[in-house]
Amino acid sequence: MGFKAPESDRDWMALEWEVGSLFSGAPVAEEDMFAGRATEVRRMLEGVLDRSKHVVLFGERGVGKTSIANVFWKRYNKTLQTVIAARVQADPSDTFSSLWIKSFEELRAVSIQTGRSDLVPIETNYEQVTPDIIRRELQKCRPNAIPIIIIDEFDKLKDKAARELTAHVIKSLYDNADTVNTTVILVGVAEDIRELIEDHKSLKRALTEVKMERMKTPELNEVLDKRLRLTPLKIVPDARWTIVTLSRGMPYYVQMLGKYSSMHTTQSHKLKIDVANVEAAMDRLIEDSGQSFQDDYKEAVYSNQSDNLFKEVLLGCALAQTDESGFFTPTNVIEPLNSILHERKRHAHFDRHLREFISQKRGQILIRRGDERQYRFRFSDPMMQPYIIIKGIRSGMIDDETRKKLLYREQLSFFPNE
Repeated sequence: MGFKAPESDRDWMALEWEVGSLFSGAPVAEEDMFAGRATEVRRMLEGVLDRSKHVVLFGERGVGKTSIANVFWKRYNKTLQTVIAARVQADPSDTFSSLWIKSFEELRAVSIQTGRSDLVPIETNYEQVTPDIIRRELQKCRPNAIPIIIIDEFDKLKDKAARELTAHVIKSLYDNADTVNTTVILVGVAEDIRELIEDHKSLKRALTEVKMERMKTPELNEVLDKRLRLTPLKIVPDARWTIVTLSRGMPYYVQMLGKYSSMHTTQSHKLKIDVANVEAAMDRLIEDSGQSFQDDYKEAVYSNQSDNLFKEVLLGCALAQTDESGFFTPTNVIEPLNSILHERKRHAHFDRHLREFISQKRGQILIRRGDERQYRFRFSDPMMQPYIIIKGIRSGMIDDETRKKLLYREQLSFFPNE
């Protein structure tokens, strides 16, 4: 695709707005919506097309579950003309009835908005519902319709009875698959399905389990390239690698660093994104980060002792090599911490810090799993991990030599041609 270089200030401003919009969720080609998530999209579609199946989409916070759940079916929208997808968000105050009544209301509203109300002639005027009522209403949907009810943030549903009855709904719909063609998709933050679904073992045949892990290097590059390909901008290898490695597998950070570095490049009337532009993007990201990030960080590292190592140890945790689910061991912290401090430390030197990081005193910024001597740790909010690394770089806690050593230690497994 050929692009004409901007000629006037107005042209550059228009390009800046365009690239900002591309990284902020503006419409792009349908295949670009699914950059890096082809496997998850395919499995979810298979679950929808199998009348007896329902879907549970789970994983860490920040890996893109909501985004995929909202658009995955659009990939085959031309062939699935009768898809009617309704999304609701579970609230901590929801009961079983309130959750499913608003699901009915949303499904009905979407069918009206899309001109397909005849396909979903369900009754929504209920004060209370039961699993049997839900089944009977969904049996009214026309055979040529493909209704989807997406319940997002299901992990926030505190009412145990609501969780149990929702499991009963799925079981009932599965048992009556010959007369019900609605697919229920539950989306939530969880390490495994047991944290979301009560009595999940009895539902094993009814569920397609889709776990979203952190993105790998090729997938993160794909997210970046799908946007840049629609612009005249190019990116130098070091800038690309910096964005990808800083993200720690989180697509949000690739998008935000890509957005801010692209915008800074166009503000300078240039078309090549370099490391200096990414540095500016880091500052913008720290500046624009929500107050909660800043407050959580301060709570985790505060100490009235000047020689404390809480900032350094937390940064070492953020830089530690992890598994695909974001877990690291104390041993993984030693190398980055030694590089930050320029002195040798052993596990015993920061064991107290790890124990405090999982406590209420420091906001439980880390969670711990496993048995003693085999403990694994992970950030309770994975979105904090890249934030801490970026803050460490921009505050000077990581010098250039250490930065290159820690952020460039892995071989880049995928590198598109310029």
